[in-house]
Amino acid sequence: MKDSERAMNLTAHVHHHISEIPREEWDNVVNNRTFHTYRWMELLEHSLREGISPYFLTVTRDDQLVGSAVCFLSYRAILGVYVSSLACLCPFSDEIGIHVKEGEPAEPILSLLYGSMMDAARKEHTKAIVIANVDNEPYVSFLKKKTSLLEVSPSTYLDVRWKTFKDYLKSLPRKSKKNIRHTLNQGERRGIRLEHSQDFSDAEFLFSFHRDNLLEHGHNYPLSFTSNFYKGLEKYVGDYAFILRCYLEDKLLGYWIYFFDGDLASMAISGVEKTYGREYNAYFNICYEVVREMIRRGCKRMYFGPTTYIVKRRIGCTLLEKKASIRFSNPVLNGAFRLLIPVRNLWIKKNYRDSIAAEDVD
Repeated sequence: MKDSERAMNLTAHVHHHISEIPREEWDNVVNNRTFHTYRWMELLEHSLREGISPYFLTVTRDDQLVGSAVCFLSYRAILGVYVSSLACLCPFSDEIGIHVKEGEPAEPILSLLYGSMMDAARKEHTKAIVIANVDNEPYVSFLKKKTSLLEVSPSTYLDVRWKTFKDYLKSLPRKSKKNIRHTLNQGERRGIRLEHSQDFSDAEFLFSFHRDNLLEHGHNYPLSFTSNFYKGLEKYVGDYAFILRCYLEDKLLGYWIYFFDGDLASMAISGVEKTYGREYNAYFNICYEVVREMIRRGCKRMYFGPTTYIVKRRIGCTLLEKKASIRFSNPVLNGAFRLLIPVRNLWIKKNYRDSIAAEDVD
């Protein structure tokens, strides 16, 4: 069958419950990637704040799934301003939340999925559509025609190439090695205790840590997720969900939830106690300990997310450039935004280059 004929047989669908979609077909389309699987979508649906309904968008041919996307109402920061948006993303993933089945004609499937997003945005009365993590073909080519591609804060990753933590430390620049050893030795002398587990029974407390940290850094809009995310980890993804807690005696100084599937680890949600957590370098100790653990367990790559670049460069992370696809509902605002984007993108690239150069000099 020619691509033109296959495009004519496509049908778009909108679902609000992942249970309406065949599990095996969904997982096949998303290639069973950790943060895109059917059970991760079950966790997403379980975790969203009351009043927010997820959109599971699909495209079928002869009732067989050939494309999918997930999106939901959220407040996203665009040029420093929080805007009500239909956010297309898979939470805690560095990959785009749109999927086209391998071997299928991409453009007609993407066109139907994007049309469903436009309909959903109108229904939700959002001011923008935001598609996160646009970094490869065919999505870049398609979305360039429909939206503006904004350079956003880079993500970070660490390729694990060492047999032991000692080998890892030897590979680092002298200054980083010295800082890490000093922090670890100081933490040991002061009685810092680090514990890996899969116990999320204190979900409400963990969530309050995370929420308070976001508020402290200026995120004043309600979160899309509730503490149900923490409560649902064991039920939906308990085999690869872990938490690293940092204690001083019995006081929790901080934590980091991470996901590990045997090859890849993703550092997802963190929280640090405001006073003692900083005084005792909880965040640094957690970062270094999770690297040690992933080396021990044979991890191949660790994703650390954006921000705190000084810490992440110290541990050897590489920056991973990211783009977001943005389209405003207001046509005048959207047109002005498209004119502004090239200047903004040049500025953000220069800003990160200058930051890195300053760190290297320091």
